[in-house]
Amino acid sequence: MKIALTGITGFVGMNLMPQLLALGSDYEFLTLNIDVDEAERKYPKAQYTNFRHVHTTDLDALVAFNPDIVLHLATITTAANNTEIIHPMIAANIEFGVLLLDALQKCDNFKLFVNTGSFAEYRFGPDHFDSAYLYTATKTAFRAFVAYYAGLGRGFKYITAVPYSVYGGTMTVKRLFDYMAESLDAPSPVDMTKGEQVLDFIHVDDVAGFFAYAVAHADEFLALEQNGAEFHLGTGVGTSIREVAALMEEISGKKCNINWGGREYRERDIMHAVAPVEKNQCGWKAQICLEDGISRMFNR
Repeated sequence: MKIALTGITGFVGMNLMPQLLALGSDYEFLTLNIDVDEAERKYPKAQYTNFRHVHTTDLDALVAFNPDIVLHLATITTAANNTEIIHPMIAANIEFGVLLLDALQKCDNFKLFVNTGSFAEYRFGPDHFDSAYLYTATKTAFRAFVAYYAGLGRGFKYITAVPYSVYGGTMTVKRLFDYMAESLDAPSPVDMTKGEQVLDFIHVDDVAGFFAYAVAHADEFLALEQNGAEFHLGTGVGTSIREVAALMEEISGKKCNINWGGREYRERDIMHAVAPVEKNQCGWKAQICLEDGISRMFNR
């Protein structure tokens, strides 16, 4: 089976690649990258023998590869809404994806497109779209293009993976948990919000595990009656940020030096987001509880 991927040098992608490698030699992979040299450094041919890396503009290589499945993780992720981010964000989150979908129309073997959304597309719960950030508005907009292309010609099946608050693993940029961990026994306090947000924290290995599951169990998703089904990637358990800090203190034996309320909440910040995991129509589920995930952070 042939699998094409985008976004392999990003946060989830870097934690996904070893899981895809572990699937074995029955799979052949093509990755599309802004920086091919970076991809080749991170995933050398000597180890990743069934992977080939090409530039994102080399869509002819994608057509020639003729994938059965596409895992689309490439994105620009930011809570910023400034003017300067508009063009690169639309180029990455919409334009590139549309060019990808257009090229896939020429691929006879193409069957399944795995899109990636965000829990912040649903500011007041997963029943309707109401984006918290400009970034998530582009994710919602892109879904319309996926649906459009799925309705053309012979069509294809597509699903959208919706990760919740992801932590752990190999980081590409600092995230909430990193700042909290750095505050442990720190000489100066770290300014944070009041920490009242109740979120569903999921380890990146579990999120990556969903995409690996989609590859290994493609028939399960292709058999779904509904096209465009959502899969909410979380644990189904809500934990406040203050509770996370207390758990870090308990596991590490250190004290978080945090100035709670030193930062204002962001405009349109999400105060409650827990994945409705009972709605997921597949056999995947998160395996790593928050306590174990935090322990892994301190033992990596």
